[in-house]
Amino acid sequence: PLQANGFRNKFKMFRAFRYNDFRLFWLSGATQSIAQGMQFLTIGILVLDITSSSFQLGLVIFAYGIPNVVFSVLGGIIADRTDRLRLLISTRIAISILILGLAILKVSGLLELWHVFAISSLLGAVQAINNPSRMALIGDLVERKDLMNGVALFSMVDQSGQIIGPALSGLVIELFDLGTALFVNAGLYASGILFLVLIKSLPAISEIPKTAILIDLKKGLHCVWSSPILYTVIGLTFAFTFFAMSYRQVLPAFTEEVLSAGAGATGLLWMGAGLGSLIGNLILASLDDYKRKSLILIGSLIAVCIFLALFAWSTWYWPSWIIFFFVGMASTGFFWPMANTLVQLNAPPELRGRIISILQVAPAIHFLSALPLALVGDTFGWPIAVTGAAVITLLVALLLGIWNPTLRRSDSR
Repeated sequence: PLQANGFRNKFKMFRAFRYNDFRLFWLSGATQSIAQGMQFLTIGILVLDITSSSFQLGLVIFAYGIPNVVFSVLGGIIADRTDRLRLLISTRIAISILILGLAILKVSGLLELWHVFAISSLLGAVQAINNPSRMALIGDLVERKDLMNGVALFSMVDQSGQIIGPALSGLVIELFDLGTALFVNAGLYASGILFLVLIKSLPAISEIPKTAILIDLKKGLHCVWSSPILYTVIGLTFAFTFFAMSYRQVLPAFTEEVLSAGAGATGLLWMGAGLGSLIGNLILASLDDYKRKSLILIGSLIAVCIFLALFAWSTWYWPSWIIFFFVGMASTGFFWPMANTLVQLNAPPELRGRIISILQVAPAIHFLSALPLALVGDTFGWPIAVTGAAVITLLVALLLGIWNPTLRRSDSR
């Protein structure tokens, strides 16, 4: 049985922390989120240090993104065929070793660009296998009535890591060097393994037939297709990440052209979005087992589209910062954790890993959607490109979320 100790009502915003194992899992997630925030910035600076080429940096991002997309679904199948906790520990060890290898190559003077490509591709694959188990495990650690709170608190630590990680990376690089930053990065990934090892009170694993992987994948896809709520939420999430979130990897180019701002100002924009996301996560965590979940999902997606279009046409930095704060709040503050919550609530436990892995493909595809957005931006200008992405997302939201009654019906369940 799940172990929980008593919290007073005034702490209901953090009620998932009643569960001992969830607290350990959350602490492990904190180390991973900070490490991942470090990872992307450190490897990006490493590529520029080797090549001085933004094109090569884009290729490294693409090399990470392709296996991340391909292995996301495989990660869900593995999560449903094995002990999710052991899988998390194994992948964390593998990630630590890969980044440690990069650090050793750097300080020894042996590092070449092909090493970065190879290790980035392996990281993309291993982290894709890690993610479905990471999200699916929340449903094993808290009771159903506290699932929305647990997902929101876990999303909060994810967003905190995206603020703290890059700042820590920049500080270590400035005070020491890239090699030291990579060693710190590997150490952060490894440190979280201790918290995972201490988790004890997981439900017993049901007997799972060892069918072929393709059959397992077919079962997951069939479950999604036969559940209107699942395919509606996942469809909205794919539109959200492919179109509305495509700006993330090209934000430096956007800020340079539209706002005439440099790297420091771009970092401040990210901090604003991260703060907005954190506040959104805290508000969501305070809502208890809120019944109108579809209202939050659709309302936040429409808000993302509106704020993104406003951001696209703002040419003043501080108004843009304020707008971007609300982009972060609506997107990763409300929409993404609510989509995760609805999928976990409607996925059968024995298929949860596979179904979450289908959902987890969505964040990975924004690594790929940046390229078409950049092509449109180069041809017609960034304001038109970003506004077009927002409009397409809004049309999908209206089609699947407003005109389709599936989500509204789910609230009455």
